[in-house]
Amino acid sequence: MTDEPAADLAALGRAFEEIVTWLRRTRTATDISVTALSLLDRLDVGGDHRVTDLAALEGITQPATTGLVNRLEARGWAARSADPSDGRASLVTITDAGRARLREHREDRSRRIAERLASLDAADQAALLAALPALRHLTTAPAARPTT
Repeated sequence: MTDEPAADLAALGRAFEEIVTWLRRTRTATDISVTALSLLDRLDVGGDHRVTDLAALEGITQPATTGLVNRLEARGWAARSADPSDGRASLVTITDAGRARLREHREDRSRRIAERLASLDAADQAALLAALPALRHLTTAPAARPTT
């Protein structure tokens, strides 16, 4: 680490970006897009959502989200049902088949990461294991609000 914490954190952020890029480039699934996986994960973790909410949360347009939900439905990975709070709207739900597909993806990704981690020397493995609590906090802590 350098004497400048901001530079260290920026370098760490860049390392995470490189990991994400590596994960995307080494992905073996060809039957499902990264965006579809993200949407299935959101439904799995966060429960049912309206299409408009999914679009906002995923950062894609409502027409693109509608098309994506249609494709997920066609594969049996998602289903729509009437929104009990608004009969004009529908809720999107992950199906058991969608959960199974998501679990398959997670297992494949975890296996690839474990293989890469096994190639590191013992000191690097120990350093990453020591960072595990902080890495878990990183994904579970509430997001900081941007300052204006």
